[in-house]
This record gives sequence, C-alpha cells and structure tokens, in this order.
Amino acid sequence: MLTDVDIITTIVIAGTRSPPEPTTTTTTSTATTSSTTEATSTSTSTTTPPIGRIPIVPVNGTLAAVYNTSVGGDSTAATSGYGVGQYPPGQSPKMAWDNDTSTAYINFGSCTGTDYNNQCGLNTGFYLELQRGSTVVTALQTYTGGDHSERDPLIVSLEGSNQSGSNLTLGSSWTLIYNGNSGLATDPGRNSGGSIQQINNTISYKSYRFLVSGKRSTSNSVAYSELILYGY
Repeated sequence: MLTDVDIITTIVIAGTRSPPEPTTTTTTSTATTSSTTEATSTSTSTTTPPIGRIPIVPVNGTLAAVYNTSVGGDSTAATSGYGVGQYPPGQSPKMAWDNDTSTAYINFGSCTGTDYNNQCGLNTGFYLELQRGSTVVTALQTYTGGDHSERDPLIVSLEGSNQSGSNLTLGSSWTLIYNGNSGLATDPGRNSGGSIQQINNTISYKSYRFLVSGKRSTSNSVAYSELILYGY
C-alpha cells in the first residue's frame, strides 16, 4: 500500500512578520558615589546618528587664522608672513584640514620667526563656519607636525557658535565646549595623531573656533598637521 504525504515547508524571513514583532527600548541609569563627589549618568535609546569623523568643508572655503586670542575673547586676525601675528606662506590653517599629515599649520603668535621663548605661538588658532551646517562635536584629535616637537600643542580649546561672518570675530559669539589636553602629552612621533579627546557636548553649532594655549617647550611657534573633529 502506498501512502500520499503532503509536505508543507514554511520559510520565515526575519523582519517580515505581520504585524511586526514589537521592539523594546531600554533605559538604564547608573550612579557612582565617593566621599566627596557624586555623578549620575543616564543612557537612553534614541535615533542619534552614529558618531564619526566630520568632513570639514568651510563656507566659501574660508578658514580665519587668529592670534592674541583667548577663550571667550575677540578674535585678532593673523596674516601670512614671518612677523608678529603671522604664519609662514604655504603653512596657513588650511593645512590643518587637508587630510595630509605632511603639511602643517604654523603660527608665530606674539613672536617673529626668529624669536624663541615659551610664549611664541600661544593663543593662536583659527575659526570657520561649516558648509554642512549645524554639527554636534563630541571628540577631537590633534596631529603633530613634521619637525620640532617643541612646537606641539599640549593645551587646546574648542568653542562653538551659531553666528556667521563678522559676528565670529566677537568673543560674545562663542560658547566653550572643550578646554584641556590635546592628546599629545606623550609624543607620538612626527606627523602622528595623539589620543582622541572626548567632549561632553550635545549641542549643535555651525561654526567652531580652535585655540592653542600651551605647547611642549621653547620654540618660535606652534605647529600641527591635522585637527580632526568627531561627532554627528
């Protein structure tokens, strides 16, 4: 006797269940306490984009070099040359965004190219308005120049603004989001990146100002080959 057997095969494709399987969002909260301080952090599930390197394309291709400029203060424009408040021709702040560690931005600050002291190159940097618009920066990384390790920036700051144009010369336009180590306290070698410095920031800005207030040793300037910002 022969028996007919009907075999039914069911193939389930993930994500096609109708209605879809419910998803669960979990919120956790942790707290740490010591005898003198208490900190609480909360993590929630959101649609925040993944954090990655921010493509730096300034509005109109313009990066404004500055010197004699401190956190919260008005910007003083730096120019091309070898005197006080200048940077060598061909070593403008654009070199810090060209994705090429063989080039570097150098600024003499309050000195000339022939001076050597602990203040040369300090309180210098640049600012720009991002063509991509509002961006949340959550970390930065600084790369050394090709020579003279004494020029390496050790203390840096990053400020954000939602102003544009001439308003960016005003200290009142800027909000401080980071002031601390550059990540180069331990010399990684020439044309090399320091450790990534995390920034506790969730506010988006369309303009940023980067300043150097400390360097490794006596020199005539401050120099760095790349500044990389991370965020979304």
